[in-house]
Amino acid sequence: MMAAKSLPQDPTAVRVGSRLSKAFERVEDRIRERAYEIFQGRSELGGDPVGDWLDAQWQFLSPVELVVKEQKKNVVVEGCLKGFAPKEIEVEVNADGLRVFGSHTESKSGTKRGVKQSSSETVHFYQSVPLPCEVDAGASDAKILKNGKLKITLPKKVAEK
Repeated sequence: MMAAKSLPQDPTAVRVGSRLSKAFERVEDRIRERAYEIFQGRSELGGDPVGDWLDAQWQFLSPVELVVKEQKKNVVVEGCLKGFAPKEIEVEVNADGLRVFGSHTESKSGTKRGVKQSSSETVHFYQSVPLPCEVDAGASDAKILKNGKLKITLPKKVAEK
Protein backbone atom coordinates (compact mmCIF):
# COMPACT_ATOMS: atom_id res chain seq x y z
CA MET A 1 0.00 0.00 0.00
CA MET A 2 1.37 3.38 -1.02
CA ALA A 3 1.69 5.97 1.71
CA ALA A 4 0.07 9.33 1.13
CA LYS A 5 2.28 11.99 -0.37
CA SER A 6 3.13 14.69 2.12
CA LEU A 7 1.90 18.08 1.02
CA PRO A 8 4.65 20.19 -0.45
CA GLN A 9 4.81 23.94 0.10
CA ASP A 10 2.54 24.45 -2.93
CA PRO A 11 -0.72 25.91 -1.54
CA THR A 12 -2.69 24.49 -4.50
CA ALA A 13 -1.60 20.88 -3.87
CA VAL A 14 -4.22 18.26 -3.01
CA ARG A 15 -3.40 15.13 -0.96
CA VAL A 16 -2.95 12.07 -3.18
CA GLY A 17 -2.77 8.64 -1.59
CA SER A 18 -3.90 5.06 -1.85
CA ARG A 19 -6.60 5.33 0.82
CA LEU A 20 -9.17 7.98 1.67
CA SER A 21 -9.22 9.38 5.19
CA LYS A 22 -11.33 8.67 8.24
CA ALA A 23 -13.50 11.65 7.26
CA PHE A 24 -14.66 9.74 4.18
CA GLU A 25 -15.34 6.66 6.29
CA ARG A 26 -17.50 8.76 8.66
CA VAL A 27 -19.57 10.10 5.74
CA GLU A 28 -19.90 6.58 4.35
CA ASP A 29 -21.13 5.39 7.78
CA ARG A 30 -23.74 8.18 7.83
CA ILE A 31 -24.94 7.14 4.36
CA ARG A 32 -25.16 3.50 5.46
CA GLU A 33 -27.20 4.49 8.53
CA ARG A 34 -29.53 6.67 6.45
CA ALA A 35 -30.01 3.91 3.85
CA TYR A 36 -31.02 1.56 6.66
CA GLU A 37 -33.50 4.17 7.98
CA ILE A 38 -35.00 4.46 4.48
CA PHE A 39 -35.21 0.66 4.26
CA GLN A 40 -36.99 0.48 7.63
CA GLY A 41 -39.40 3.26 6.68
CA ARG A 42 -40.63 1.84 3.38
CA SER A 43 -43.42 -0.65 3.00
CA GLU A 44 -42.68 -4.34 2.70
CA LEU A 45 -44.05 -4.37 -0.84
CA GLY A 46 -41.83 -1.88 -2.62
CA GLY A 47 -38.31 -0.55 -2.89
CA ASP A 48 -34.91 -2.10 -3.17
CA PRO A 49 -31.65 -1.88 -1.19
CA VAL A 50 -29.71 -0.26 -4.06
CA GLY A 51 -32.38 2.42 -4.40
CA ASP A 52 -32.24 3.01 -0.64
CA TRP A 53 -28.45 3.43 -0.80
CA LEU A 54 -28.67 5.84 -3.76
CA ASP A 55 -31.37 7.91 -2.00
CA ALA A 56 -29.18 8.15 1.11
CA GLN A 57 -26.14 9.10 -0.97
CA TRP A 58 -28.13 11.83 -2.70
CA GLN A 59 -29.06 13.29 0.71
CA PHE A 60 -25.43 13.50 1.91
CA LEU A 61 -23.31 14.04 -1.20
CA SER A 62 -23.28 16.79 -3.79
CA PRO A 63 -22.75 15.65 -7.37
CA VAL A 64 -19.43 16.50 -9.03
CA GLU A 65 -18.63 15.73 -12.63
CA LEU A 66 -15.13 14.48 -13.36
CA VAL A 67 -13.87 14.40 -16.95
CA VAL A 68 -11.17 11.84 -17.81
CA LYS A 69 -8.84 12.66 -20.72
CA GLU A 70 -6.23 10.22 -21.98
CA GLN A 71 -3.10 11.88 -23.34
CA LYS A 72 0.09 10.41 -24.76
CA LYS A 73 1.97 10.18 -21.42
CA ASN A 74 -0.72 11.00 -18.85
CA VAL A 75 -4.30 10.52 -17.87
CA VAL A 76 -5.74 13.89 -16.81
CA VAL A 77 -8.88 14.15 -14.69
CA GLU A 78 -10.60 17.51 -14.24
CA GLY A 79 -13.63 18.76 -12.33
CA CYS A 80 -15.04 22.00 -10.97
CA LEU A 81 -14.67 22.35 -7.19
CA LYS A 82 -15.18 26.07 -6.76
CA GLY A 83 -15.25 27.02 -3.08
CA PHE A 84 -13.16 24.06 -1.92
CA ALA A 85 -9.65 24.53 -0.55
CA PRO A 86 -6.93 22.02 -1.45
CA LYS A 87 -6.80 20.76 2.16
CA GLU A 88 -10.53 19.86 1.91
CA ILE A 89 -10.01 17.46 -1.01
CA GLU A 90 -8.52 13.98 -1.12
CA VAL A 91 -7.61 11.82 -4.09
CA GLU A 92 -7.17 8.05 -3.97
CA VAL A 93 -5.45 6.29 -6.84
CA ASN A 94 -5.34 2.49 -7.06
CA ALA A 95 -5.74 -0.37 -9.50
CA ASP A 96 -9.55 -0.02 -9.40
CA GLY A 97 -9.48 3.59 -10.55
CA LEU A 98 -9.67 7.03 -9.04
CA ARG A 99 -11.76 8.19 -6.08
CA VAL A 100 -12.12 11.85 -5.12
CA PHE A 101 -13.65 13.02 -1.83
CA GLY A 102 -14.13 16.46 -0.37
CA SER A 103 -15.75 18.09 2.61
CA HIS A 104 -16.27 21.85 2.96
CA THR A 105 -17.96 23.76 5.78
CA GLU A 106 -19.18 27.27 5.19
CA SER A 107 -20.14 29.45 8.16
CA LYS A 108 -22.49 32.39 7.91
CA SER A 109 -23.28 34.99 10.51
CA GLY A 110 -25.35 38.11 10.57
CA THR A 111 -27.93 40.10 12.43
CA LYS A 112 -31.65 39.74 11.85
CA ARG A 113 -34.03 42.02 13.72
CA GLY A 114 -31.27 42.92 16.16
CA VAL A 115 -30.46 39.28 16.99
CA LYS A 116 -27.11 37.82 16.05
CA GLN A 117 -27.48 34.60 14.09
CA SER A 118 -24.95 32.14 12.79
CA SER A 119 -25.20 28.93 10.85
CA SER A 120 -22.94 26.54 9.05
CA GLU A 121 -23.48 24.18 6.17
CA THR A 122 -21.27 21.25 5.29
CA VAL A 123 -21.03 20.04 1.71
CA HIS A 124 -19.54 16.63 0.94
CA PHE A 125 -18.83 15.16 -2.46
CA TYR A 126 -17.52 11.83 -3.62
CA GLN A 127 -16.89 10.58 -7.11
CA SER A 128 -15.31 7.40 -8.40
CA VAL A 129 -14.15 6.93 -11.98
CA PRO A 130 -12.45 4.05 -13.77
CA LEU A 131 -9.15 4.84 -15.46
CA PRO A 132 -8.49 3.88 -19.10
CA CYS A 133 -5.09 2.36 -18.33
CA GLU A 134 -2.62 1.64 -15.52
CA VAL A 135 -1.09 4.74 -13.97
CA ASP A 136 1.88 5.44 -11.70
CA ALA A 137 0.06 6.33 -8.48
CA GLY A 138 3.28 7.41 -6.75
CA ALA A 139 4.01 10.06 -9.39
CA SER A 140 0.46 11.42 -9.52
CA ASP A 141 -0.24 15.08 -8.85
CA ALA A 142 -3.42 16.97 -7.97
CA LYS A 143 -4.01 20.72 -7.72
CA ILE A 144 -6.81 23.22 -7.38
CA LEU A 145 -6.31 25.96 -9.96
CA LYS A 146 -7.27 29.60 -9.36
CA ASN A 147 -10.57 29.17 -11.22
CA GLY A 148 -11.64 26.38 -8.82
CA LYS A 149 -10.84 23.58 -11.27
CA LEU A 150 -9.40 20.38 -9.85
CA LYS A 151 -6.68 18.98 -12.11
CA ILE A 152 -5.29 15.51 -11.43
CA THR A 153 -2.35 14.37 -13.55
CA LEU A 154 -1.70 10.63 -13.53
CA PRO A 155 1.40 9.51 -15.45
CA LYS A 156 0.80 6.33 -17.43
CA LYS A 157 2.69 3.32 -16.18
CA VAL A 158 5.60 2.49 -18.44
CA ALA A 159 5.69 -1.14 -19.51
CA GLU A 160 8.78 -2.91 -18.20
CA LYS A 161 10.97 -4.50 -20.88
